[in-house]
Formats: sequence, C-alpha cells, structure tokens
Amino acid sequence: MRASWEGAAAHGGRGGKARTCRTQLVVGGVVFFLLQYRELLLGRVPALARRPFSRDALPAGDNPWGELDHLIVVCGHAVLTTHAALTPESVLRDDAWALEPYQRGSGQVRAFVQHIAKGVELAARDARALLLFSGGMTRHGAGPRSEAKSYWEVADALGWSGHAAVRERALLEEHAHDSFENVLFSLCRFRQLTGAYPRQLTVVSFGFKRRRFAQMHRAALRWPERRFAFVGIDPAEGVSQAVRDGEHLNSAALFAHDPYGCVDARLTAKRLARNPFHDMAGYPKHCPELQELFAYCSDAIYAGELPWAE
Repeated sequence: MRASWEGAAAHGGRGGKARTCRTQLVVGGVVFFLLQYRELLLGRVPALARRPFSRDALPAGDNPWGELDHLIVVCGHAVLTTHAALTPESVLRDDAWALEPYQRGSGQVRAFVQHIAKGVELAARDARALLLFSGGMTRHGAGPRSEAKSYWEVADALGWSGHAAVRERALLEEHAHDSFENVLFSLCRFRQLTGAYPRQLTVVSFGFKRRRFAQMHRAALRWPERRFAFVGIDPAEGVSQAVRDGEHLNSAALFAHDPYGCVDARLTAKRLARNPFHDMAGYPKHCPELQELFAYCSDAIYAGELPWAE
C-alpha cells in the first residue's frame, strides 16, 4: 500500500513538473510574440516595413518648390456654391458664392476676384514666389468646400490672368478660420511644401483690414517688418461705415488684447462657427519649429524662438 502510494506520488510529481514546463513554454512563447510584434501592436510600423515613400514630405531632391523663398498669401473670404462651369462673368455673381448678409450687394465679390488676380500677378513677377490661397471649409450651406479651393478654381477659370506658369506655384492652405490663422497656417504650409520658411511674406486682403494684418498679426508672429508687405484692395463701391465699424469692434479691437485669438470668447466662438465640418488641421506636424507657438495662448506676445526672427 505504501509502495503504491509512493509510486502515485512520484508519478504525480513528474506530471506536475511536465505541466509546469508546458505552461512555462506557452508563457515564454506569448512573451516572445509580444516582444517581436510590439511595434505593430502599439500602432508603430518598423522602418523596414514601411512603404518606400512618405506622405510627410517629398523625397530629397524631388521638390519642385524647394528653391522658393517668397510666400504670397491670398486670404479667402467666401466659398463658391455653384457647380456649373465657371467663367470670368459667372464668378462675379453674388449667387455663385455663399455670402454673409453684409457681403451681399456690396461689391465684395468683385473684390475677391481682384484679390485672386493680384496674387497671381505678384507671383508672376517673382519666379521664387509660392502663391497660397488660404481659407477653410467655413460655410455650412456650401458643403465641405474650402475658401482656398474656391479661389484656386476662380484663378483657373480666369486663365491665371495670362500667367499660366503661376499655376504650378499656386497651392492651397485649407484649414484657416480667421485672419490670424490665414497667416500662421500659411507659414506652416510653406514649410511643409518647400522644407523651409519664407524670407519674404506678402498678404493680399481688403484694404480696410490693413491694420489687423500689417500691425497686429505681424507683431503677434514677430515677423520682421522689412520683410512684410500688405496689398489691400477694397470694393470699388467703397467701404461703408458699418463695415468699418464691424472690422474695428468685431476683429481689430479683439485681437488688440488677444493677439492669438484664443482668450476672448468672441474670437474663439467665431472660429468654431466657421468650422461647421469639424475640420482638424495637421499643423504643426509639418513645422516642428512652431510647435510651441501653436500651443501658446496668452494676451502677451510670444517670446520663444522663431525661425524667422532676426
């Protein structure tokens, strides 16, 4: 009896050891698998497993805009609604655009077209200039169509004002929701496209917004005054006092004490209202030098390093 018990105990001991070994092998295999494939499990693809191209940047030596150093920004103010073939005549019609009440019947649409033509003209004068039409998908009624794309389509319909070569240097910045973002986002977009920041910055918009761009936004970005130009074109019919008052009360006066448009609820609400499709820009991924500036929010001017500082 004792012998059989001891035999069973010995057999059970050997079976227990075998089960322990099998368990250890299984656990070891799982750990090995996790270690081998941890990059995939974490959503990261090893360098050797990546495709031979990157969507983050153009391959070195294959950048058609790499030599450009002058950024021309044409700020968008509305979105096209028509899907009919555009003509030089149709783009001047108010009903071709999604307009705010104050923009209707005021000659602003013709001014939009003049802004576009002026941007093309300036780019034609400087072979080292990159023309960016800037403006996001700001009008719910127009659908997910950007101001920037609308302006580009108008330029194309106008035959690039006789400067066909500019077409290859005319691109889009499609995420800005106000004038400050027009400038900041375009600087980042220029960096993404060319691999560097511009030496010269030119902004095209309404003349009655000159102070906002040339003083407030330029100062907030600490862009050197000697390397900045503003081209303002107002409607031929003139600018009403109501529009001038609106510019001061609803924009300039607010940016005066909130230079980055992130503190005053009226400015932040305006940005939200102009983003009906919940668009999220990829900035500052493509301009890492501006990461701190993009995250900065204060009524004081940003004092950190900037790539264009002198």
